Amino acid sequence: MARLAATVALALLAAVGVPPTPAAAVAITRCPWRATTVASGLGSLENLGFDGSGTMLVSRTVGTSGQLYRLTPDGKGSTFVPNVAAPGSITVADGAAYFTTGNNFLSGVFGSKDGTIARVDLGTGALTTIATRLTMPNGMVRLPDGSFVVSRNIGWTTGLTRISADGTRETRLAPSVTMANGLAYDAAHNAVVASMDLHPVSTLAIVDINDPSHIRTVNLGLFGLFGFPDDLTVGPDGLIYLAMDGGDIVRIDPDRHAACILASGMFGSTSVRFGAGTGWDPQALYSTDLFGTVRKLTPTAG
Repeated sequence: MARLAATVALALLAAVGVPPTPAAAVAITRCPWRATTVASGLGSLENLGFDGSGTMLVSRTVGTSGQLYRLTPDGKGSTFVPNVAAPGSITVADGAAYFTTGNNFLSGVFGSKDGTIARVDLGTGALTTIATRLTMPNGMVRLPDGSFVVSRNIGWTTGLTRISADGTRETRLAPSVTMANGLAYDAAHNAVVASMDLHPVSTLAIVDINDPSHIRTVNLGLFGLFGFPDDLTVGPDGLIYLAMDGGDIVRIDPDRHAACILASGMFGSTSVRFGAGTGWDPQALYSTDLFGTVRKLTPTAG
């Protein structure tokens, strides 16, 4: 979810941590889905979510101005929350959208505590700040107890932080997981799935929330190392779908130790989600990219 240039520059700023229990690289095949464009020219897009009522929400930056932006299935859009400083991840729950701010390269480099988690009521538009003084909160998930996990992938201290539901307490989560970028919550296993930048032996870490010392890893080898893994989601089939800044969208089955490439050449891909709500196909995967394009990926026959 951080910009590609920032991800590359990270190599000069922090040492690559050794991921827990390295595994052999998974077998990678191709299983192409059909890609169509929903909207384009939207600035630079970092993340997306669905409100379940027919609207896609995207975090975008146009010039130096950040926003939460609403998009309808016909590709028409409007600003929902203006003047958002470096918007990052979006999570929709209980009639509200939670989003991070301060997802800024320089904030990561200098350790600036200018990041927040904010909440916007989807009905009224009322804004509430949940947590403050965060450093470059990039990926984010909201857990069943209302607490949050955020990631940081740039700077001297990277990884995962768990934040209480009221935003008053924060603790490191699974400190051996470093350079964490995109996050997804796997409800079936009560686990947080994190993508990791610049790890030659692991691309994903799957952290058991009940026992954070229990961590599984998925190794995409050099494909993952140079593909620059970004945001991800757990699909209705229980598999992991990963957007890569290098242009690939990948489906990963950690149990079968396998992965397949759904799409290639979609450079700057930052986030993926399955459709939800009126007008959005629940069987299709929607993606955002750094160049302002929203795409729909649909499974092909066979």
